[in-house]
Amino acid sequence: MKKTILLFVMLMLKVSYAQTNVDQLLELGIENAQRFSTDYFAPAGEALVNSMSNGWYKTAKVKKLWRFEVGFVGNLSFVREEKQSFALNAAEYNGLSIRNPDTSPGSDPFVPSVQVANAFGGDQGDIVVVLNQGVVQAEITLPDGIGAKEVNIAPTGFLQASMGISRSTEIKARFLPKIAVRENTEVFLYGLAVQHELTDWIFSWKRLPFRFSGLIGYTSVRGFYDFAADSGTDGADQEIRLKSNSWLVSGIISTKLPKFNFYGGFGYYTGNSTADVLGTYRVENGPLALQTLEDPISVDNKTSGLKATIGANVKLGLFRANLDYTLQNYQNLSIGLNFGW
Repeated sequence: MKKTILLFVMLMLKVSYAQTNVDQLLELGIENAQRFSTDYFAPAGEALVNSMSNGWYKTAKVKKLWRFEVGFVGNLSFVREEKQSFALNAAEYNGLSIRNPDTSPGSDPFVPSVQVANAFGGDQGDIVVVLNQGVVQAEITLPDGIGAKEVNIAPTGFLQASMGISRSTEIKARFLPKIAVRENTEVFLYGLAVQHELTDWIFSWKRLPFRFSGLIGYTSVRGFYDFAADSGTDGADQEIRLKSNSWLVSGIISTKLPKFNFYGGFGYYTGNSTADVLGTYRVENGPLALQTLEDPISVDNKTSGLKATIGANVKLGLFRANLDYTLQNYQNLSIGLNFGW
């Protein structure tokens, strides 16, 4: 799978339905397919919200009126090993049994649970589940992650601009125009933030070697993947649509040196990601055999938490660069390259 800018978003869109079609998951029934898809998507949704709440600031100092800068922000989110798989428990599903991956002589034919890959996982080998609901039976092989190996680092990137609009207040905007990663895949990103410097409002604080400010930021990601050409399922308008929104409220502190400065922040992020499997699907086997389903699966993931950032920036004439590291659920490294006044 082609890894380009915003590969991270593709993790949410290009699920391994090329290996296990939507039709096969639906053979397990709507309730079972929904439950599996929720666990499969969850870490990617959490990580996307975590990543998109980063990169909003590089100093507590806000720009003077009408001064501005534009540049590029890149994020690298780190995926821990425990976020690359999940426990599939047969008891949590309706009429589902899990074949034992251990086929050695004397081993039980079925197991109560097994660890399986999510969207961040790699090639796990064939893990087969069997649906047995009276006379209705179905057997499918569960999907792997997006590649042969686990995803340890997920990159994102976008354009970002900022401008001073009043005393001690700066507005920021981030944007990634609608781009086609492939002919059947599109992504689009936008966001807005407001930063206000508190140091200017208290005279005694102006003498401190630090600046203080507060920031509120919002980021939205939209994605589209038309997988009808890759689907082995009869139907129409088969696609996956992604919607992700993240909010950040943060306090910021930075030094006042002329060229090279340190900065840090402590804040709270929250957001949600929704992935919808849309279109019509004619199921061949299982409890829904010979039925045509419309928009069968919708996965919604919400996440929130605290985050702490530490970084440094350098100013060389009209050019600026910064690098920071954020401690959060999915730890993140951000780099910014900017030009402005």
